[in-house]
Amino acid sequence: MAAKHKIKVDPENVRIHDERNQEAIGQSLRDLGTGRSILIDSDNVVIGGNGVYAQAQELGLPVRVIESDGTELIAVKRTDLKSSDAKRKALAIADNRTSDLSFFDDAKLSRMLDQCGELNAAVGFTPEEIAELTANPDDPAEEIPAKDSGQGEIPFAEELLESHNYVVLYFNNSVDWLQAQTLFNLQSVKEPGAKPGYVHRGIGRVINGAAALNRILHAGENNTVEVAK
Repeated sequence: MAAKHKIKVDPENVRIHDERNQEAIGQSLRDLGTGRSILIDSDNVVIGGNGVYAQAQELGLPVRVIESDGTELIAVKRTDLKSSDAKRKALAIADNRTSDLSFFDDAKLSRMLDQCGELNAAVGFTPEEIAELTANPDDPAEEIPAKDSGQGEIPFAEELLESHNYVVLYFNNSVDWLQAQTLFNLQSVKEPGAKPGYVHRGIGRVINGAAALNRILHAGENNTVEVAK
């Protein structure tokens, strides 16, 4: 059935599926089987599910196409899974997690939003978010006039004249990242402004530059930091 329809992934897919995401999708398909279906257009180009389709092709899974005009919801029933099955519960998590692990390609998203016109109201972004996503970075920022307080010109605070530069450190393995946590004394923190029902935790990564340099220099003198090869 798949050969007949010659399904193709979307070259303008606005989602990026990096190596971790692809591995997660592939493992889910191997261990848990298929979940929700993918969506293709009348030209047999994938609308939704590009990452899943690509991994299914890698695994050689057959594809069955069900035609629809969009006026009905097509449900896929897994007859091998009961609500109490651990495999069913794992699939419920994997279905959501594999989606979380992909992310938007901002350039492609911006172009596609420009092409959607009035239908942008149905894509899930607010008008403000769409305006920000589709803004031309070469356009000068809109200048917002200051309100007249009646006290004449208001001088800048001295702090506003300071410059704040930063460096982003990239770690591609857990060993170096653990070294950095120890060296810079990075601690796990809980986000105080999380939405009700959500608890966000992470590692604080914004640190004082001068203090970081002192730690690096001190560690270098003592030869206490080794970078994983």
